[in-house]
Amino acid sequence: MSEIYALTDDFYTPNLEDCVKTILDCGIKMVQFRSKKDSINEKEIINLVKICDGYGANLIVNDSIALAKRVGAHGVHIGRGDGEVKEAREILGADKIVGVSCYGSLDLALKASDDGASYAAFGAAFPTKTKKDAKVFKLRKFKEFKDILSIKTCIIGGINASNLEQILALRPDYIALVSAVYTPNSISENLRNLQKIIRDFYGHY
Repeated sequence: MSEIYALTDDFYTPNLEDCVKTILDCGIKMVQFRSKKDSINEKEIINLVKICDGYGANLIVNDSIALAKRVGAHGVHIGRGDGEVKEAREILGADKIVGVSCYGSLDLALKASDDGASYAAFGAAFPTKTKKDAKVFKLRKFKEFKDILSIKTCIIGGINASNLEQILALRPDYIALVSAVYTPNSISENLRNLQKIIRDFYGHY
């Protein structure tokens, strides 16, 4: 069954700890700390890691292998220019999660897999306000990618309750969500609705 992977956001999660706790209370086990701010409160991220520990969940740090190491995160997610998988493995260790943005490229995903990545993320699935410059990739390619890859897969970008079933039909391991976690209702309401869509889909197939 596909699993929701919830990302934080500078706009949607101003009260970071409360938002993450609510997400975890809904049973989410994969949370990514994603911030584009120049200044990051590392003590706050260390606390998030401890909170996730208490829920048996993973806190993944976006972009920075060094930050993931300093805060003791459960893993890192890297994209272009954020470092290499082998570097992340050397710094963080074999037991940590290393995710890689592969955009719409099978070649990038195969290299990530060969280098020891935990999962390959593909996107954007749909146009997204969270990352306006993200190119939309052809979802029909994903089934081919998934059949070839030996590591877990993730789809991200513009996914919400209205198009979630399209993504579920592709059977990714993770479905990464940003705005759909926080809008249009409360975090709890949104996640319950999304989780119901997932349960109903898998109940029918």
